Amino acid sequence: MQAPRQDTTDPTPDLIVIGAGFGGIGMAAHALRAGLRVLVLERAGDVGGTWRDNIYPGCACDTQSHHYSFSFAMNPDWSRIYAPQPEILAYLRRTADELGVTENLRCGAGVRHARWDEDEARWHVTTEDGATYSAPFLVSAVGQLNQPMIPDFAGRETFGGKLMHTAEWDAGYDLTGKRVVVIGNAASAVQAIPQIARVARHLTVLQRSPNWLVAKGDRPFEEREKRRFRAFPLLQRLCRWSIYWQWERSWPEFIDGSRQSRRQTEANRRHIAAEAGELAPELTPDYPLGCRRILLADDYYPALHRDNVSLVTDQVDRLTPEGLLTKGGQRIEADCIVLATGFHARDFLPGMTVEGRDGRRLSDTWDQADGPEAYLGMAVPGFPNFFLLYGPNTNLGHNSIIFMLECQVHYVLRAIARLRWRGARRIEVTPEALQRHRRAQARELARTAWAGRCTSWYKTATGKIINNWSAGTVKYWWQTRRPKARDFTTR
Repeated sequence: MQAPRQDTTDPTPDLIVIGAGFGGIGMAAHALRAGLRVLVLERAGDVGGTWRDNIYPGCACDTQSHHYSFSFAMNPDWSRIYAPQPEILAYLRRTADELGVTENLRCGAGVRHARWDEDEARWHVTTEDGATYSAPFLVSAVGQLNQPMIPDFAGRETFGGKLMHTAEWDAGYDLTGKRVVVIGNAASAVQAIPQIARVARHLTVLQRSPNWLVAKGDRPFEEREKRRFRAFPLLQRLCRWSIYWQWERSWPEFIDGSRQSRRQTEANRRHIAAEAGELAPELTPDYPLGCRRILLADDYYPALHRDNVSLVTDQVDRLTPEGLLTKGGQRIEADCIVLATGFHARDFLPGMTVEGRDGRRLSDTWDQADGPEAYLGMAVPGFPNFFLLYGPNTNLGHNSIIFMLECQVHYVLRAIARLRWRGARRIEVTPEALQRHRRAQARELARTAWAGRCTSWYKTATGKIINNWSAGTVKYWWQTRRPKARDFTTR
């Protein structure tokens, strides 16, 4: 076995951050500002995370641009209400450069193994190329939506055309004049389908079950609006807060059976009936609003009414050399099959092994708990000086994940500052704190739409909700203002 290669070109960092998406960039930027030495390890060749990887036609954010950006690096020049993927990626690159993150970044450094050394009170990290790094603190910012879900369809190897996932898009493949099948109808599909329909000879959409969809209301920003944001930064901040509170007020809609939920459900039914026309029965969900991710689109329903588009509400039985066969026996010919089948969202540490005290693996800890769980989504007993960003139960259905990430970044830095102020070397959440958090969260989650009668990437096969936060974001902000002394041990 070849010995690991030790990287000696940088001074030993205080903090290693895994991942250079929104979470990693925000964590590194604030840690540098706090005077910490930081090393960011990124498996790919560039920053950006999901916004680097997803380049399918129509890829854009479904949170408004001025709210889907850092509060400490606002951009007055967003081109649209909902920014497209290239613009978000350019923003992340620019922000990483301006805040000094790029200078402390190692690309092509996918983390394979992280091990806690109790004697040294340090984390030792090994990357896929054999390099090793160490630091007292380790933060995983790898996100939840980065490992494409590729269904293992029978006959996949026999298909003679082009097969690709939306997250592994081949920009060199021209869809013009092709017979295209899109399998899936969730977030990436509703963005890609209208774009594909414009150029394909024929597009078939395979829908397993419908999703709740609301109007997006997207439009370009006028030049005079951007000039005002540049001239009056406070105006942009007020716009940001207006968006935040608009979405935060919608939280009661995610409480199953609430008056707001019933009212919004009826409004959405009317919207589908008006926009989908004769397709409305096939496009109206039979599960509670919010049980799955609510989709935003202005052009999806019109795309389904194009003469060159067919909606099929059957499931794939197998792929064939010419296309595919549905379970109902329908043969569909295709030159290209697009998998809009989502991600392995339940894997919070893809491709890496994390070992805490006594060599205990985090994956084993989570297996025993019927899925990933962490105190406030950030800390796990037995893993000192280790934190997760966008960890278990910190995803949202109603607001911007950037708000949650900033809460987590500030919390981690306060925990580190608290440890250093006490002259200690280790900080670790207690099992009792996690148990209290788990019980309280379970009670809250049980009343949400996510616990309803639907399958979703929010929960495990047993029904345990492991992705979404259980309340409004104000409560998360309140609970993450500062670490509670009783919930952690320091030594």
